[in-house]
Amino acid sequence: MILTDAQLGRLVAHGLPGARLREAEPLGERTLLLHLGESQRAVLRLGAPPDPGAGDPLAAELAALRALRAEIDLPLPEVLAHDLRGEAGAPYLLLAYLEGTPLIEVLGALDEEQRYEVGQALGALLARAHQYTAAAYGALDPEAPPGFGPESGPAPGARADEDVRYYQARLAAALEAARAAGELDARGAAALTAWAAENVVTTGRPACLTHGDLRPARVLVRRRERHWRLAGLTGWGYALGWRPAWDHVAVMEHFAGQEHFSIRVGYGNAYDATTERRYDQVREFALTPYRLILFLEAGRADLALALLQNPEEL
Repeated sequence: MILTDAQLGRLVAHGLPGARLREAEPLGERTLLLHLGESQRAVLRLGAPPDPGAGDPLAAELAALRALRAEIDLPLPEVLAHDLRGEAGAPYLLLAYLEGTPLIEVLGALDEEQRYEVGQALGALLARAHQYTAAAYGALDPEAPPGFGPESGPAPGARADEDVRYYQARLAAALEAARAAGELDARGAAALTAWAAENVVTTGRPACLTHGDLRPARVLVRRRERHWRLAGLTGWGYALGWRPAWDHVAVMEHFAGQEHFSIRVGYGNAYDATTERRYDQVREFALTPYRLILFLEAGRADLALALLQNPEEL
């Protein structure tokens, strides 16, 4: 979405009355870095098409950051203003700017010990976020964001196997999309459906807050005295209520390769130290069902089918 200077000015005036927009530079397709006044910077998020699982990305990010706003020791963006209805001309979120560099741009500058420490910090951050309970599986509600701890609980009347019901619905949608795109035939879809019916079991747990799109470009690091540390985690527009394994699988797949090995190990070690529930730990038997969904939704039905053909990896 391309906005004129006048349109950007109206959004800034709506969200931060009295602030003066000096300059705007792109940070992504629908994200701008705003330079305000003499030295203030803010990040403007604009609307995007809804995600099949998380729904409206602005609503998802707002709900997630509202839930986590009490976590002042976690490196997360602060919501400065928002307008999901577009009353100022376009729906938007205004977020505080986090100082840092995307990990993908400076990975080569980190030695293995520093990569492990970044992975540990990322695992600890997600472990904290996953302690927030969503009212239901799927899209989050900004007006009723996830609450901390089991006392927040699921919505009244929620079934104990709601996680399996949500999984089956998401799998069915992914299979239908894959078949419509010509990526999967009826035989392959039936095999994946049968495998899921036999292997996906309920955890008996309510949905928790998940980031939904963990990848190196979302992780910010900052150098202090020749040492790189985690400076922030951005990109909460895919946040939703699901199980921790959804984020674990994203780390294992999006941080693949030897160059990310220490990050994956640090993440897994830090996360597993927080819970005794094996289905929430970074364990392949618990990750495989979510890996299957990730592959299908990424347009890689071949990789999803390969999981069934290599049972030693399950």
